Amino acid sequence: MEAVMSDRVRSYFDGAADRFDSIYRPDKSLGQKLIDGLFHGVMHRRFDLTLELCGADLSGQKVLDIGCGSGRYSIEMARRGAEVVGLDFAPAMVEMSRQLASEAGVAERCRFEQGDFLAWSEPHHFDICLGIGFFDYIEDPGAFLERIRQLEPTRVVFSFPKRWTLRTPSRWLRLSLNNCPVYFYDKGQVAGLLRGAGWTDFEIHNLSRDYLLHAFSEPV
Repeated sequence: MEAVMSDRVRSYFDGAADRFDSIYRPDKSLGQKLIDGLFHGVMHRRFDLTLELCGADLSGQKVLDIGCGSGRYSIEMARRGAEVVGLDFAPAMVEMSRQLASEAGVAERCRFEQGDFLAWSEPHHFDICLGIGFFDYIEDPGAFLERIRQLEPTRVVFSFPKRWTLRTPSRWLRLSLNNCPVYFYDKGQVAGLLRGAGWTDFEIHNLSRDYLLHAFSEPV
């Protein structure tokens, strides 16, 4: 079942890669900026807060960006000195990530791969793991969180979409019509998932559409 869901997510984002990345582009018309402010402000706030939580100087840090999308988080982490691996289901997203990293002059510090994280075998430890806009599309988040914990990160930042917001029904309908699964969470459920995977020291930031989880741990 997970493989079927992954195929549906991959198919959706292969077709939506350019539209998705446009949210982060500065070269927009006034109309686009107004729409962006109305509907995508939370994504910019999530981006800024994630980077704030990870720190301004990431020199010597190894970062894993799971569900990297068009690589915007990975690229900024690399700009701050990190060595970054980005994974995504969708080949179009991976290709766009590589192109944008090259344009930003950080390609030598980024590696982007297409694939399923649960089937991925990376041997080394990561200092920071990101899962931003990733768990929205994962049927069994517990399995992914447990696997991430095994990589022994000292810091993780994850986002989970809220179950009850005014925009939840329209988002569910839009994605369902495009054959893409989406899952929503309440705060207690998110905290339970983190504890179930072994994190006890974490904070939950309450954004308008998402919960942003920032967790710390000693190596297991």
